[in-house]
Amino acid sequence: MSEDDIQKLASPYQFTLIGKFSVRRPNLDAIRNFFAKLKLSENDSIGLLDARHVSIQLSNDLDYSRVFSRRSYYILNCQMRLLKWTPFFDVKEESPIVPIWISFPNLCLHFFNSLVLHALGSIFGRPLQMDQLTANRLRPSVARVLVEIDITKKHPKDIWIGSENFGYL
Repeated sequence: MSEDDIQKLASPYQFTLIGKFSVRRPNLDAIRNFFAKLKLSENDSIGLLDARHVSIQLSNDLDYSRVFSRRSYYILNCQMRLLKWTPFFDVKEESPIVPIWISFPNLCLHFFNSLVLHALGSIFGRPLQMDQLTANRLRPSVARVLVEIDITKKHPKDIWIGSENFGYL
């Protein structure tokens, strides 16, 4: 099977996360009730992968970003860490893809634009969301974008922002 075929088969699961319980796991009804209380915009589907892992299939990017931005939750005093699902996910390995807040300090005010910040976040990985202060332009000293990053890859330390003749690092 080609890589392209695998990606096509995986596309319905693009908003799927894995919940990993370290010590013990509550029953599925408790986990489903917990997610129901989050009041996500659409239905989610919680399924059991093994004794420590559950699949959390969300319906849209907004719910996915909202849930994954938290990294972990406590359900009936059991910690559930969130991992990104990929077509090659293995319950025996930790996923190298994690949500990380990236800060862009001292940006010019006109760069506090969702398209610009999305493009800047894309340099590192898949942008998920801006923080509220950035979105509302209430903290012009720094913009923050939550990005899914593969921590096994190298990422730039500096970025040139602006045109060829006028810009800054």
